[in-house]
Amino acid sequence: MKQICIYLIIYFFTPFNISAQSESPLLKQKQYSFLSINYHDGNIMPTNDFVRGENSKGNPIDSYNSLAIKFGWQNPGYTDWQKIYKAPYYGMGYYAANFNNSIEIGNPMALYGFFGIPVFRLKKLELYSELQLGVAWNWEHYDSLNNPSNIAIGSDIMLYVDVGVNAFYPITKNLDLGIGFSFTHFSNGGFERPNQGLNLVAPSIELKYHFAGKPDITNMGRPPKNLEKSNDLYIMLGYGDHQMVEHELDTNYYSVAGLGVYYSLQHSNTFRSGLGVDFNYLRSLSALPDGTPGEQGTWDNLTIGLIYSPEFVIGRLSLVTGIGIYAIHHQYGNFNQLYQRAGVKYHIADNFSLGMNIRAINFMLAEFLEFNVGYRIKWNR
Repeated sequence: MKQICIYLIIYFFTPFNISAQSESPLLKQKQYSFLSINYHDGNIMPTNDFVRGENSKGNPIDSYNSLAIKFGWQNPGYTDWQKIYKAPYYGMGYYAANFNNSIEIGNPMALYGFFGIPVFRLKKLELYSELQLGVAWNWEHYDSLNNPSNIAIGSDIMLYVDVGVNAFYPITKNLDLGIGFSFTHFSNGGFERPNQGLNLVAPSIELKYHFAGKPDITNMGRPPKNLEKSNDLYIMLGYGDHQMVEHELDTNYYSVAGLGVYYSLQHSNTFRSGLGVDFNYLRSLSALPDGTPGEQGTWDNLTIGLIYSPEFVIGRLSLVTGIGIYAIHHQYGNFNQLYQRAGVKYHIADNFSLGMNIRAINFMLAEFLEFNVGYRIKWNR
């Protein structure tokens, strides 16, 4: 599982893939790469009993620190998507954290892709919003015998999501000093429970070294007005497995298979949205009251959801979100429960895509993690 997740993160976020829609070969362009060191010292939010104090030490786990090394690029608008996002920065990072409780939590490490979008630029000061998405491992996770208190971390592999803002000021021609603030979330998407997760908030300090100096973006120009826009019919097949929330300490795993059909409108070069229908077969919905497998292949296993799906487009890469309602659901009832989706997809060809999503309810409780393939039919506008 770890190898699959790491491969997908590298595949989605390497500059070669993100830049696949370049209008000129990148090998003929000067690459403005950088290396940075980032340090966080912050707080763990008290979102579950384990971090609130129900652990072997009997004290709250409320602070942490981390160190990250990032390698990336910031080019002066060689491609249309770089012009659209006004010369963003992007790349890969490696992260190591200390939660001051290595016996019960471990010393986690993460590999992630990052993407920074400028909010504003003054003469020297620059402010960016930054998204990081990856996988984290090297946890001491829940074990009924050896680590029974850790209801936050249920598996050795967790998804890593970080959202923040960073301000940079040049110290020299090649060196920037940055300060920032971010929110970090760890979860495994429900494929192994307990999975109450960790939520972190922290200020940060960063030193960023630009190997070839910073790119001159004053003459970057705007993207062409005639960029291709389309309305899409998108068909997605998904699959995953999970453990039940109601029996999170059990060892039973249940498969999830889904079909989604969505129609979306492209509103701008960076944003599209639309409506769709999710059909899912959840093996867990026919489980017995004690959480053990029951009869399968019944209508009780079928769920139907109606969803609105915004999508943020970065070349061939898309950040996918969504909010829907279960029109048919054996457990929640019909039209009683909202659900949410968040993930990423990459178009490996003009019409085919690979992706990964988390399905959740109540904006915080993960239901399951789904890997998917998709096909789109486009009507150019």
